[in-house]
Amino acid sequence: MNKSSYWTIQILPGSGGRARSYRIEKNRAKAVGIAAAVLLMMASAFVATVLGRQDAAEQLARYRAENRQLIGSLQAMERRSGQLSQALDDLSVREQRFRLVAGLPLLDSDVYSVGVGGPGGVPPTNDEFFEIAPDLAREAGDVAVDIEQLLRRADLLRSSLTEAADSVGAQRERYQRVPSIWPVVSEDSWISSGFSYNRLHPLLGLRRPHTGVDISADFGTPVIAAGAGQVTFAGSKSGYGRLVEIDHGDGYESRYAHLGRIAVRVGTWVQRGDMLGEVGVSGTATGPNLHYEVLVHGRAVNPVGYFLDGYRR
Repeated sequence: MNKSSYWTIQILPGSGGRARSYRIEKNRAKAVGIAAAVLLMMASAFVATVLGRQDAAEQLARYRAENRQLIGSLQAMERRSGQLSQALDDLSVREQRFRLVAGLPLLDSDVYSVGVGGPGGVPPTNDEFFEIAPDLAREAGDVAVDIEQLLRRADLLRSSLTEAADSVGAQRERYQRVPSIWPVVSEDSWISSGFSYNRLHPLLGLRRPHTGVDISADFGTPVIAAGAGQVTFAGSKSGYGRLVEIDHGDGYESRYAHLGRIAVRVGTWVQRGDMLGEVGVSGTATGPNLHYEVLVHGRAVNPVGYFLDGYRR
């Protein structure tokens, strides 16, 4: 047999003992090596498969836990969505009342339904989430649509309430300008002569219209503006004596006559309750009193109809 077809392996012990020699046929050694390599590869593949399955099982467990958490979160969001919807319903009722108080018309029912209706959910095409968990994807889509509708309703209510608040502010400013408070600062003041179209004048003895009311009070009692406005006259005028006139805007004017002293000037802007002067006996007055008039678009009206109920300063 050819020597080149064998391999000789010598094992030399470290203690100096006898060396041992082994001769292995080359072809058999190669076959054993190949077999060992194949077995090693098979063992590696087996181990990898086992480990892979274990990793996949752990990953699947994590996915299932996350899925449960997501389902719980969606259910909680659905409950909160329902609660928010009820809160917005309650707010809508208050908003309608507020609009009425503000003098605004109610919004049309079509406007109120701005956040209602329309298809929702996650589209079924080109959506990896839908392919993996279609039921969960639909539920998540429905919740997203509900939240979007609630946000739209909330924005509508915000705009409506802002409009109502602005209107109330404008109404309040207008209300402050309407002459409607008792113009004499005295609990003992009283109307000694009322509004009349045919009153007997106490000095002239003639019947003529009395275009205001006479409020009797002690001499020097403060006289105040019945509403906010700009002073357009502050001086003496025949019959009225010392007189202050105020333009309140929107066609309203007021006059304060028979004053003993005037405390404002023409062009001054006064607020409701600001002092204009003092009760006196100037003009055709028979005693200390304030002759008070209210005019609407130039026509004298009965001031009593504008006094706040039971109001006294």
